[in-house]
Amino acid sequence: MTGWNAAVGRIANPSTRRGGHIRTVASADVDSLDPARTYYVWSWLLQRTMHRTLMAFGTDPAAPGVVPDLAEAPGAVSRSGLTWTYRIRSGARFETGEEITAYDIKYAMERVFAQDTLPGGPTYLLDLLDHGGYRGPYRDGADGLKAVECPDERTLVLRLRRPFADFDHLMAQPNTAPVPRLRDNREAYGSAPVCSGPYRIRSYEPGRSLHLVRNPRWDPASDPVRSALPTELTVAFGIEVNELDDRLLAGEFHLDVEGRGIQHAGRDRILADPRLRGRADNPATGFLQYITVQQAVPPFGDVHARRAVFHAADKAALLEARGGAGVGGALATSLIPPTLPAHTGSDRYPSGADLSGDLDAARAELAAAGLPGGFRTAIGTQPGKFELVARTLAASLARVGIEAEVKVLDTASYYRSGLGSPATVRELGLGLGVTDWGADYPTEYGFLAPLVDGRQIKHGGGNFNFAELDDPQVNTLIDEAASEPDGQRRRVLWQRVEQAVTDHAVILPMAHDRTLHYRHPDLTNVYVHPAFGLYDIQALGLVGDRADAPGRGDMGEGDA
Repeated sequence: MTGWNAAVGRIANPSTRRGGHIRTVASADVDSLDPARTYYVWSWLLQRTMHRTLMAFGTDPAAPGVVPDLAEAPGAVSRSGLTWTYRIRSGARFETGEEITAYDIKYAMERVFAQDTLPGGPTYLLDLLDHGGYRGPYRDGADGLKAVECPDERTLVLRLRRPFADFDHLMAQPNTAPVPRLRDNREAYGSAPVCSGPYRIRSYEPGRSLHLVRNPRWDPASDPVRSALPTELTVAFGIEVNELDDRLLAGEFHLDVEGRGIQHAGRDRILADPRLRGRADNPATGFLQYITVQQAVPPFGDVHARRAVFHAADKAALLEARGGAGVGGALATSLIPPTLPAHTGSDRYPSGADLSGDLDAARAELAAAGLPGGFRTAIGTQPGKFELVARTLAASLARVGIEAEVKVLDTASYYRSGLGSPATVRELGLGLGVTDWGADYPTEYGFLAPLVDGRQIKHGGGNFNFAELDDPQVNTLIDEAASEPDGQRRRVLWQRVEQAVTDHAVILPMAHDRTLHYRHPDLTNVYVHPAFGLYDIQALGLVGDRADAPGRGDMGEGDA
């Protein structure tokens, strides 16, 4: 099946043909190939081709749940909710031929604690595991993480500080991908990580290209998730976004693996051409497009200065800059997206019937902040739609005397050492930032906690609590909601979290995202993964003379 949205909630062009070379493109490099350090959603999907994890997001295009991967079954949880036990399946091997054991997964988890050496990835384990102040294998030694035990090479036991119902979801994150201890070279590991999935790295030139070929040690009988249809997959990095769209629509690449979405000029071409439109998908991604307000940058330590920005923002213009209502998404007035049960759609800062802003309310907040004439600040952003949004925001704020300089930062390092670095935010005076966020996994905790839980602030880089919000009430409510077994009470608790955060005025919601994706007609097995809002790269194949007949190739193809 092909056509508009044919890959949303279903598989477009299903096939089991193997072979061929899938060529993909991205405007910037991955944030990291080290599974402990990656946090970009498209990097996570790309890593599904290279690394297996304890659990994994499934392959049902209509359901975002997790399934066992290296584990034989979901975690067995104790009655107290504090102990989770996993059995590791046999037959899985690294590309080096070594069998994967529970010790390799434990060591991967220990690396997450080495934040001084390996910053960047999700850090839920630091807060959840009962680790007693463990600081990683490089400072406190291997096997020092007492909260994770291996009674034998097939068993993994994890002990938590408090009950956490979503724990299986955390075990599907890349940082549970096994790492052989003797091959860990710390910061350099991301240049050539040891792969456990169906593909291994033939070559990686940072900022330029990545070339993946089949891993001859991968056993499909041990892997319930990955189909590994193509012989090889390449990614070309560093293509300017509008040029990327032109080359994608011309057929030079099969897919924009980054999934940023087609830019405005390409969007207009697709919507005007029935042939191109039939190869496009426009899913609701679960992402929130928003403006972050940094409390550490003056004058935004004052809530009234932050609220002045909220009231002055022209939400209609911001939505149009993002891509327009419909194809670009729907106006967001609350934080939690419509894809989650706690969504409310309430509007704490209404902006008038035409959505252009409430300038009188903005001026009143400026006066309350002692800044009736306005102030100066800077907006951090990156090229493409983000930059257009930043310039639109600057024009909105200028109406009430807020002068905002737009600073365009590098895309590849935007969340690692740009907006995601508290030191950079202070150095550049980035009082505002244009960003987006999709849930680490599709629950309220996976969506909201990394943005507003003060215990998840990362001072060394890779920080996503950009505003550095550390409010005891918010943190306590998060813990209550995360451990609440009753769905209705949990929903209400998350709504209370959202209300408390909204009162602080640190996240200005802009749009509940829809992204326009384009797929090459030669691609098979295409679907938008419901947990990520992007195409599931590991599932893709090729048709016709661009792929081998079913069953022909062996797992060593492309390695000669």
